[in-house]
Amino acid sequence: MQKNSKASILIFTLIFLSMLAILTEQLVKSVLINYFFTSNQIKMHQARSLALGGINLAISQLIDEVKDKLQENNKEKEQKDKFKIFLQRILPNLNKKQIFKLTQDVDGINGEVGFCISCENGKLNINKIFDFEKKEFKENYKELLAGLEIKGKLKPGDILKNLTDFLNERKKNLNDISELIKIQGLSNIDLFYKPPAKNDNNKKNKKNLNADICLQDLFTTWTDDENIEFLFLSNSTLAVLGLRQPMSDDAVTFEKQFKNLIEFVTKNYSQNIIENWSYYSPIFGKDNKILNGFKSILSKEFGPKVYSVISYGKIDEVEQRLLVVLKEVEKQKKEKETESSLKTFQIVRMYWI
Repeated sequence: MQKNSKASILIFTLIFLSMLAILTEQLVKSVLINYFFTSNQIKMHQARSLALGGINLAISQLIDEVKDKLQENNKEKEQKDKFKIFLQRILPNLNKKQIFKLTQDVDGINGEVGFCISCENGKLNINKIFDFEKKEFKENYKELLAGLEIKGKLKPGDILKNLTDFLNERKKNLNDISELIKIQGLSNIDLFYKPPAKNDNNKKNKKNLNADICLQDLFTTWTDDENIEFLFLSNSTLAVLGLRQPMSDDAVTFEKQFKNLIEFVTKNYSQNIIENWSYYSPIFGKDNKILNGFKSILSKEFGPKVYSVISYGKIDEVEQRLLVVLKEVEKQKKEKETESSLKTFQIVRMYWI
């Protein structure tokens, strides 16, 4: 009887220890999961804050600063200088990712913030180029879209037919480009542009790199007219026109060529693009045959007002991205007198992507 009692106590003790081990294991797992979840949530919040900060960095590049040296009586020279300074600041980095590394010692956090500026005036305003009364795209744009092909996704003529059918059924302007992904045949096309990465520069076939069309990068609803700004064409519009797409290191590789182009161009540069192609070809490529057939759709005078910015923040492996559309707005008279810049930007659309 005593032996049975000892055996029962031993078995009970083993069962108790087993249950205690299981509970301890579950508790440790729960604590670890909660720790990693909380840590990940903190990193996600920090990355999101960095992404929002990237938008402010982009806006600071876009804003014209009033330089003391420009405060001259010669208004024509002043405007010319502002035009050149603006191009120097924006053109070399357009459609490319700009990356800024952050460190704990200097910035208070270890991470990364980056942004890519594109111009809405370098895209096709789908509401302006489609004639709802005639139920078709305007002639030049119809011809341009008819030749658009995305290998493995769309054959020539498909995007024109799909868009025409959709807009005729809709019978009114688009409110947002994201509505296009609802169209059968276009749902497999990326909506948002992906800027070229640094390691892409080592790929052999650089000509076709980043040649995919992205709907939000080709079309817009935010500009005031149908004409497009050649110097500020988006990556997808460059692809449609058969021109060279940007590489991530273009600002360094073509530093001299950008400088020569900026020194050469004037605000009405688009009237003689083909005749002066030698200035443009290092950046936009030698082939301008398609562009030559569509010169009439280019803006007659430089004046972009709307931009899109893809911004991201990264903490360790946690990354948050957003895209905003920025529209230039005039400052009030009192603001102009007290502020150092003559214009500001308003966020008119935001997407977390």
